[in-house]
Amino acid sequence: MEKQRKIKVLSVVALIVAVLGLTVAFAALSQTLTINGTANVDAASWDIHFETISSNKNGDATINDFPHIAGTSITRINVTLTKPNDGVEFRTRIVNDGTVDAKIDSVEISPLCEIGSPVESCDWNNDGQVTEEDVQKVNDNLFFSIAYDGGISLKKNDTLNAGETKQINISVAYYKVTNSEDGIIIEEATELPARDLQFNNLSVTINYVQA
Repeated sequence: MEKQRKIKVLSVVALIVAVLGLTVAFAALSQTLTINGTANVDAASWDIHFETISSNKNGDATINDFPHIAGTSITRINVTLTKPNDGVEFRTRIVNDGTVDAKIDSVEISPLCEIGSPVESCDWNNDGQVTEEDVQKVNDNLFFSIAYDGGISLKKNDTLNAGETKQINISVAYYKVTNSEDGIIIEEATELPARDLQFNNLSVTINYVQA
């Protein structure tokens, strides 16, 4: 009987030692796995913006205020045009300084002339009011546009990959213009307004999303 009790005691002690050994081993293994499993993951960054603006003038066009850059928007485009062939071109770059490839979702460009526009920009016959006829005359003979270098139109889903830069030209000019899938077709305007046309606070925005 005494012998059996000793055997049981020894068995319990052996079991406790074994369990303690497994616990220590598991703790050591867990520590090793935790250390070896540590990794640093860099967060993706989104940084698309216009940078730098230069300008070219044609004819008697006047730049009344230099445009303002705000991310992917250019605002405060203020110019005066007097006669056919007058024009201003602003040259800029759209840059993807982030780590995420992007594509165009939409392009917003303010109207050149519409009912409700100021008389200084849309009163073609200089009678002190803006009519449908005035709006038609202005939009038939002048244009406000944004395009890639070479006159290639911006389109939805155009890509701007991480690290990429593209040249962008923004124009306000006294020319007839027709938009096509291949780009912008420009023709000489022939009609003359009864007053200088001053355009204030024109703006463009390119909206990008992840490609």
